[in-house]
Amino acid sequence: MRVAYVCADPGVPVFGTKGSSVHVQEIARAWRRAGADVTVYCTRAGTERPADLADLAVVELRPRRADGEDRERAIGEAAAALAEAVVRDGCDVVYERYSLFSPALALVAGTLRVPSVLEVNAPLIEEQQRYRQLFDVRLAEAVLHSNALAADTVASVSEPVVRWVEGRVPGAKTLLAPNGVNTERIGPRPRGRRHPRRLTVAFVGTLKPWHGVPALLTAVTLANTDSGPSGYDGRWTVKIIGDGPGRQDLQRAAAGLGVEAEFTGAVTPDSVPGLLHGCDAAAAPYPQPQPGRDDYFSPLKVYEYMAAGMPIVATAVGQIPSIVEDGRTGLLVPPGDASAFAAALQRLGADAALRERLGTQARAAAVGLYSWDSVLSRITAALPLSQGVA
Repeated sequence: MRVAYVCADPGVPVFGTKGSSVHVQEIARAWRRAGADVTVYCTRAGTERPADLADLAVVELRPRRADGEDRERAIGEAAAALAEAVVRDGCDVVYERYSLFSPALALVAGTLRVPSVLEVNAPLIEEQQRYRQLFDVRLAEAVLHSNALAADTVASVSEPVVRWVEGRVPGAKTLLAPNGVNTERIGPRPRGRRHPRRLTVAFVGTLKPWHGVPALLTAVTLANTDSGPSGYDGRWTVKIIGDGPGRQDLQRAAAGLGVEAEFTGAVTPDSVPGLLHGCDAAAAPYPQPQPGRDDYFSPLKVYEYMAAGMPIVATAVGQIPSIVEDGRTGLLVPPGDASAFAAALQRLGADAALRERLGTQARAAAVGLYSWDSVLSRITAALPLSQGVA
């Protein structure tokens, strides 16, 4: 079976360090493990190609240089050229990661009459309007409409994204397909770490406001200031794994709060497991949801923490309560409550056995429930395939 994977978003390098790059790579791996011959068609290949994907066929067509509304048209032109390349090469399935201006899926599926998947990871129209700038709203809406109706299934990573697609494109064949994790790439942390008085909590992700890292720094300050359970008086440090526009502000905030924080900068996906294994807990400190806005994310970082066997402290927002079982695979706290987050850190700091138990059970849940192979199986089950997927 030949699978054409299309990623026309120049902001998502196929071989990059972003979570979106990890997602592209893992879906390609899952297709290959299922026996498919995969070719990736993209506008940005990136430079951080993992060794196990050295032989992955990649066709890169970069958009012409342009600004503003003309840049949006340039991305659409490059995506149409990618679709032409797919048609010339032929395929048995076309799988596209939804981007704002790419008509590729509708063009390929309409020409080759092959099964098709549109993978939707976020409500990109509103996201672009809120955080960046969207010039041609009508073009973005038309592209979503034509691709979603052409797709045999629209695989959406969360229930809010399912509702968003259905609200914008009535008649789209939507499917809930939350993210997963590669439990072979991310193994469990070494057992038997002693209970030091200095503990480290890790955060993995792009340093943007909606990830809540300032709240984590505040919580660590409180945990290090107040006496915790059983008189726990250890000290937490922070390891920030990732980079982004908020890095300098976060470094200043950590210094101002007196929090010892290591900022690794952007790292390759293969480096993440080792960095996590050197820590004692992991955090997903998402902030309080904003009124009238769904938390639509399916958090890759949480699945990766689980696969690494990390005890997790996470805020109970979005999909997180359906992934992390409070007291069994992690500790959940209310969003926006730094004191509760600090108390959870103190509880972990005072109880090495609890850290070990939560991490072990988180790893078991990742292996049993959240593999990328199971994600792909859920998606392919909705396709009219003439060839089976292993």
